[in-house]
Amino acid sequence: MTPLGVLAIVGVTLSLASWLRHRWVSRRGTLQLLLAISSWVALWVASASAFATKGMTNLPLHMVSHVVVMFLVPMGLIGSAWLRSLWWLPDVVMRRRLLRWWYLGREFVLPRWLNHPLVALVLLNVVMVLSHTPRVFDYSMSHRWVMDWALEPAYLLSGLFFFHFLISAAPRSNRCRVRWQFVMVVATMFEMLILAMAMSIFTSTSWYSVMNAMGNTAGMSSMPGMGASIARTFHQQQLAAAILWICGDFWAVPVLVGLVRRVSVRDGSLLAALERQSRGVTGLSS
Repeated sequence: MTPLGVLAIVGVTLSLASWLRHRWVSRRGTLQLLLAISSWVALWVASASAFATKGMTNLPLHMVSHVVVMFLVPMGLIGSAWLRSLWWLPDVVMRRRLLRWWYLGREFVLPRWLNHPLVALVLLNVVMVLSHTPRVFDYSMSHRWVMDWALEPAYLLSGLFFFHFLISAAPRSNRCRVRWQFVMVVATMFEMLILAMAMSIFTSTSWYSVMNAMGNTAGMSSMPGMGASIARTFHQQQLAAAILWICGDFWAVPVLVGLVRRVSVRDGSLLAALERQSRGVTGLSS
């Protein structure tokens, strides 16, 4: 059992316990519970199930697991307000003490520059690119503990930090500026596109020697050497790159639609927002 697999089981247990302890649960609360449980189940499948084990020898499946852990699970947990739902676990006295500590007794405060969308943007993309470099990927695939204890937790934590600037979950309202949200989404989509093109179009060989070795060990090569195995692993690399880009649309498009709706509600319409922005630019230029 991997650390994220244990975390997923604990998350489902806490979700059910909080839901059962809450005396009055609205329809919204029930939907958030279902979303939280679905997210924890997806995390378990992507990190601790037979699917995750098979992904250690199959690059496309491995890429699916990465996308689920880094993007889909954080979106689901933040959208379900899972952390806030744990508020119902302690009794009333303990909740009041926690509130008093939160507003009056806290001594440790993160620097303002650290809790910034630009930091979240850089962190997520650095983790994504660094983990797919040949040296890091080969080492993590040949040493399972690195994947279980370092890379996959980094995927999850960087994803949670990234999406908490983008997704609002009632009763929490997101105060991040829309311009920063657009920058975060567009820049990450662009980086995912470049990485996918680098893995499929800008190269003609397989990046990862550990996948070539696995393919040759499995008897994929029908000729002397590893020619057939390398060709097959390069095809898998191209398929993994396609998954990386296509799955990017699964998270980016809904987020962009939400941002457009937020701008429309604020300014009346998207055209009004663009006109307002153009007037601001004109005023600065004059």
